Amino acid sequence: MSEEEKGYGKPPKKHQFKKGVSGNPRGRPRGKSSLLSDLNKIVNQKISVNLNGQNMRLTKRQAFLQRVANDAIAGGANAGRLLYELLKLEAEQPDTAGMSASERNKQDQAILESFLKHLGPDLPNKLEGK
Repeated sequence: MSEEEKGYGKPPKKHQFKKGVSGNPRGRPRGKSSLLSDLNKIVNQKISVNLNGQNMRLTKRQAFLQRVANDAIAGGANAGRLLYELLKLEAEQPDTAGMSASERNKQDQAILESFLKHLGPDLPNKLEGK
């Protein structure tokens, strides 16, 4: 019987990968989904809603916003506060719908410059290593 080499970095032949067979047959395991991705899947599902006597298909997100707006108009204080906060949050977002890429870049640059001024006058020099 021939003696095969064994030792560090030389496992016995029966434990080595076989030719043509993957060493990872099930492949890379899929990552766990995050809470945010799960939430987005849920709120983007379509549901049937009865609005003013008409059946409509809306996403859960749209149905939620419709309900908040209706409750706020009906005088619900909590819904009114929530609607106000949502509108304030939406107003803070820059409107980039009709902008070209160069205009968006200029707006982004202005925001960054404003942020850098807020952090301090000598921060840009520190970042550049001066």
